[in-house]
Amino acid sequence: MTQHEMRRIAMQAIYLANQGNLTNAEEVCQKALKALELKSFPDYSTEIVNGALANKKALDEQLSKYLKKGWRLNRINEIDLAILEVALYEMQNSKVIEPVAALNEALNLCDEFSSKESKKFVNGLLANFIKKD
Repeated sequence: MTQHEMRRIAMQAIYLANQGNLTNAEEVCQKALKALELKSFPDYSTEIVNGALANKKALDEQLSKYLKKGWRLNRINEIDLAILEVALYEMQNSKVIEPVAALNEALNLCDEFSSKESKKFVNGLLANFIKKD
């Protein structure tokens, strides 16, 4: 299984977590395992889910700082929010992928699960977290 596929699984699990306001990573992984009809939940997906859920409040606070005035995260499409949370977690914590690559992976997930408008929004928001040398 590729990293992209494992990231896709993690994003879908985070989406399910956000839908049900679930915070227990093990419960989320089990729910996603059934919903996605997987034989096993990949280790890298588990790592992302654990990290994103453990840091959800901080991730959401960071993302909120870059929203337009009057906007809140609860106005964002739920699939886009899951993409943003996974990407930001990876950008800040992954030893496997560089931040720019994590942003590009988020855009690939937008191509698969969201819209062109959302892709522009996700790109613009996550670009704020890329360190410029």
